[in-house]
Amino acid sequence: MAQHKKKQNRYNEDIPQNTKATVKRLLGRLARQKKRLSVAVIASLLSCAAFTALPLAVGKGIDSLVTAIRSYDGSVGIIETAAKALWIPVLLIAVSALVSGLLSYVQQYIIASVGEELTLSLRTDISTKLNRLPLRYFDAHKTGEIMSRVTNDLEKVSAVMQEGFPQLISSVFTILFAAGTMLVLSPLLFLVVLVSLAISTIATGYVSTLAQRAYGENLASMGALTGKIEEVYAGNRVVKVFNQQQAVLAAAEELNERQFKAQRNAQFADFAIYPTIRALGQLGFIATAVLGGGMALKGAITLGTVQAFLQYVNQISEPVTEAAYVVTSLQAAIAGAERVFSLLDEEEERPDAGGSAHAIAQGHVVFQNVRFGYTPDRVLIKDLNLEVRPNEMVAIVGPTGGGKTTLVNLLMRFYELDGGSILIDGQDITAMPRCEMRRRIGMVLQDTWLFEGTIAENIAYGKQDATRKEIVAAARAACCDHFIRTLPQGYDTVLSGETAGISQGQMQLLTIARAMLTDPAILVLDEATSSVDTRTEMEIQKAMARLMRGRTNFVIAHRLSTIQNADLILVVRDGDIIERGNHAQLMKQNGFYASLYRSQFEAA
Repeated sequence: MAQHKKKQNRYNEDIPQNTKATVKRLLGRLARQKKRLSVAVIASLLSCAAFTALPLAVGKGIDSLVTAIRSYDGSVGIIETAAKALWIPVLLIAVSALVSGLLSYVQQYIIASVGEELTLSLRTDISTKLNRLPLRYFDAHKTGEIMSRVTNDLEKVSAVMQEGFPQLISSVFTILFAAGTMLVLSPLLFLVVLVSLAISTIATGYVSTLAQRAYGENLASMGALTGKIEEVYAGNRVVKVFNQQQAVLAAAEELNERQFKAQRNAQFADFAIYPTIRALGQLGFIATAVLGGGMALKGAITLGTVQAFLQYVNQISEPVTEAAYVVTSLQAAIAGAERVFSLLDEEEERPDAGGSAHAIAQGHVVFQNVRFGYTPDRVLIKDLNLEVRPNEMVAIVGPTGGGKTTLVNLLMRFYELDGGSILIDGQDITAMPRCEMRRRIGMVLQDTWLFEGTIAENIAYGKQDATRKEIVAAARAACCDHFIRTLPQGYDTVLSGETAGISQGQMQLLTIARAMLTDPAILVLDEATSSVDTRTEMEIQKAMARLMRGRTNFVIAHRLSTIQNADLILVVRDGDIIERGNHAQLMKQNGFYASLYRSQFEAA
């Protein structure tokens, strides 16, 4: 049942939930380019009109040639007679083909630029939006899901604008012009064509639904197989440690078999079903040829008219057959645009206040009756009151999920409070612009993030106008100057995802140097020494002791050996501060902190 539900969700992924509203918003964006769109539509209209004139010109030529043959008396040469009969129709054919081709090129060129402009505007809006979204949004959505909206969904919109949309316009105009011309030439033959097209359209609609399911299942099975292979490669060592090779192989074989069947069904839809539908559409061609031939023999219509009808049948049947492709791609594009618009409609961070953060200098932090929950029904911090004085080193410890990192996130204003206030040097943080406030707070996270660039550029990320002297000083303070100088290019060594010779602990030291270079009033270390060995921990503690002067330090740590010298230790559990004091005081209390400390050092 669960597996069927997943398949249904994958199938419904490309079905828009509110087509009317999404199309209205897309048209609103396209209206910004209405001049170019108008030119494209006019070019398509004229191109289709010229294309529709081709069968008439050919039919005119055939009728002229038949008339010339019937009236031929041998007074002039055969070639001269044929040339006299055909030169006007041939000229019309050449002009019609040339005009149709040129105008079709103009339409394609303009539509392509319109599609790229639309995609660019959406991508720009998404980039701006992502910078304005609160951290809460990224916690609730997977990175892959967000990236899919920025890439895959936009590509669907772009592809339809450049291929599906112009094809739809051309198909509509071609069908209208050809149908109108056939109706004028012979209503009876047009009725035959209309019946055959109705049968073909119904069959095409049914088959396209089956084909869409086959394509959806094929993509889903390929994604599952790819994900399984990536998972196995990533955890190859663990698989071997626990002797799960056979189980993993069996699971991969099952997914492989599923993908094989899905691919086979999709290939069948492509190479067997659609050609059959096209053959069904040609029934109108056969019926027109038989009935039109009989009418021509009776003299009801000319041979050129029959030939023109046969060409019009081909002109109409192909666009009608391809309509299923266009409708399916349009549907997927609308669904993609719908997901993009839902991202653009997400609630943004509260606007910045018009104040200033220049008052932050000492790092005096006060939490007053703070109330916060990640969701309205799950309140984590109920009523927190805390004062951290300047120059203090405050350590925050406690069990996982107790609210340690939450305190820092609230201080950095990554989340908005549900109640109470946070003051820095007497000023409410909501009265300061976020960017100015965060410039005065240095933060080092547990997860190291270094971009592709030199070591010096990575250290200077928060202060890009820093001199080499300042960069080296920050590196020395963070105890990473020595290992940097052992590298072949020293501070000019380029880091990237494939960099060898830089350990995780050394990368962590570089992020600490980056924070120190900004010389913040408040320094936050969120498990910043988790990847560092014991000796380096001691070096960092000495460096931090030198840097404590003039700034407030928040240290979140699980390893209590790193925070024994803290001025104040806060023990946080379930969002509340259950104990506070320095190491000696908390050990005397013999409470939760003492129990946590002994559990870590009992073996030693």
